[in-house]
Amino acid sequence: MSEKEEKQIVRKGLLNLRRKYGRTKQINVVERDAFVPKSLEKEIKEAILKKKSILATDIALRYDIRVSTAKLLLKAYEEEGLIKLFDPSLKLKIYVPST
Repeated sequence: MSEKEEKQIVRKGLLNLRRKYGRTKQINVVERDAFVPKSLEKEIKEAILKKKSILATDIALRYDIRVSTAKLLLKAYEEEGLIKLFDPSLKLKIYVPST
């Protein structure tokens, strides 16, 4: 395996915005890598099977990955048969472990 596959790149920065009358506002900017390392993918797979419900945003926040990457990962797990979509008619995609 290459070194890139094992490391997760996260850049954090602080952005200062200037407002009217001398006020300023600070925004935290977090730039995450689009790929998930294999070791982290195994950890996510184990944690998913223990949960009652799974959301892409929950996984993204917990493991510090992009939401779009988490959605792709969940879609791949659904195709494998590990999880299934709770209600396809909902706009928010909620997954549950398949038993």
